[in-house]
Amino acid sequence: MNPIKGQNLRVMVGGKCIAMATSCTLHVNTSLEDSSTKDSTGSFQEQTPTGLAWDVQTQSLVTMEDNGVNGELPNDLLSLIINMTEVTLTFDQTNGTNNRTAVNAPIKRTGKAYLTDFSLTAQNRQNSQLQCQFTGNGPLE
Repeated sequence: MNPIKGQNLRVMVGGKCIAMATSCTLHVNTSLEDSSTKDSTGSFQEQTPTGLAWDVQTQSLVTMEDNGVNGELPNDLLSLIINMTEVTLTFDQTNGTNNRTAVNAPIKRTGKAYLTDFSLTAQNRQNSQLQCQFTGNGPLE
């Protein structure tokens, strides 16, 4: 068994990894509708799936240096939310230089999304951190 290390799962926006990421989460959920009837037995509700939704959260350290390998920087991401720009978002396993080369692993998922939450935290004497949430717009393939 070869578990995938956390540093090898990355969020990419338009093919570029989010710079200095420290963690990321892919979340998929199913919407359910109560389909219980008078003929249902017992105390438990019966459910019917009605749709799927997905989102991705990522946290990273803040860097403003663009040396060509950093990927998506805070200012790039801030522009996405201000301009309400739909992006192609990919959640994939990576390796290579700076762990930024996608390997098209079986876990790879891609979809259109909007950056819906952006926060930058700067505490005294600590590394500044960036948190982003992307909300899927359509299928996650």
